[in-house]
Amino acid sequence: MVVAGAIIGVGIFVNPSNVARLLGEPGWMLLAWIVGGVLALFGGFLYAELGSRLPEVGGQYVYLARAFGPWAGSLYGFALLFAINSGGVAAVASVLASYVDGSFVSLGAAGRTALAAAVIVALAELNVRGVRPGTRANNLFMALKLAGIAALVALAVARGGAPASELQLPAAGEVSLSLFFAALVPVLFAYGGWQNCGSLAAEIRDAGRTLVRANLLGVALVVVVYVGLNVIYLRVLSPAEVAGSQALAADVARRLIGPTGATFVGALIVVSCLGFLSVMTMTGPRLYYAMALDGVFLRRAARLHPRFQTPSFTIRLQAAAALALLLSQTYDQLLSFVVFSDWLFFALTAAGLFVLRRRDGFPPGTFRAPGHPVTTALFVATGAGIVINSFVAAPRQALAGCGVLAAGAIAHALTVRRRREE
Repeated sequence: MVVAGAIIGVGIFVNPSNVARLLGEPGWMLLAWIVGGVLALFGGFLYAELGSRLPEVGGQYVYLARAFGPWAGSLYGFALLFAINSGGVAAVASVLASYVDGSFVSLGAAGRTALAAAVIVALAELNVRGVRPGTRANNLFMALKLAGIAALVALAVARGGAPASELQLPAAGEVSLSLFFAALVPVLFAYGGWQNCGSLAAEIRDAGRTLVRANLLGVALVVVVYVGLNVIYLRVLSPAEVAGSQALAADVARRLIGPTGATFVGALIVVSCLGFLSVMTMTGPRLYYAMALDGVFLRRAARLHPRFQTPSFTIRLQAAAALALLLSQTYDQLLSFVVFSDWLFFALTAAGLFVLRRRDGFPPGTFRAPGHPVTTALFVATGAGIVINSFVAAPRQALAGCGVLAAGAIAHALTVRRRREE
């Protein structure tokens, strides 16, 4: 539920329109989501092995630090705190508030901001009380989310009649490789999130085995849901209608059952937002806590709550960073450099698996990623391609990401220097 809940957010309800605008043909559109699902499975494979090798609190931070040194993990944690996680939390909280405003209660600009801030604070305080309340909330949101998606699928199937789109195998030469690669960017953004479960390794039973099962089953579930939803979208709407939609899932539901359907999808997206926010609030702070234990972050962050034994300081710190971004940035600005930073570290983490295998071999109980080294190499190449393409397609966003990393490098150097002097 944590893996799937971190992946299934608002992207699957919006991003298929972006893919349709780039590719146009149903066959190519579905192929992009299938290829994205395969790459997500490759990511699930390698993160499952990394989780079984290093079932420690901190997840991706630990993988990077053990493979390349503390600097790599510290840079990732800095990017997570000030760009990836906090920016994502702020952006999705603002989406949640906008859907409540548009579908249920008129809030106005100030009301939307207040609601988004209240959700961020409430989920943070819930997770301060322990991993069990946080996972229960996440499981509830995930169950509601899947039930809503299943209802949307059932409505489309019950509709009957001829499908609005003709699904055929894509013909070679219709779409250039560069255009297909560009279409993969929103697809892979929607599939991101399998890396988060590793942050909980120290707080779950039989972490090595559990992380493997969670990654593989969670990612597989998401692939089925995503490809299935795209089939439903194309069954109800034509490719041109999908491409022109600004609220795809709502338009599909409106076509099926009228305005009630649009309201239903509004509720579904609110629940999806809550599920995503619950996972981000639960997982990211464990990574900052691990950084503090390693001496590359604030000392205060290494202390646990005296009663609940949770990293309460880092949970509240991430919430504070998210609130600052919420109050100072727009939705588009919040997400402008997330993809750049995220996939840079995805590629670097995957490359770290080669380092760990060569250096450490296979300790007892280690899960072996299927298809390695081929699947891992393909994953690294995809991440590198997205990062390089960012400088061509969105240079300002890429440079902003570089700025965050530069600030993180300076902060790491100063922290290490201060610790040595002490």
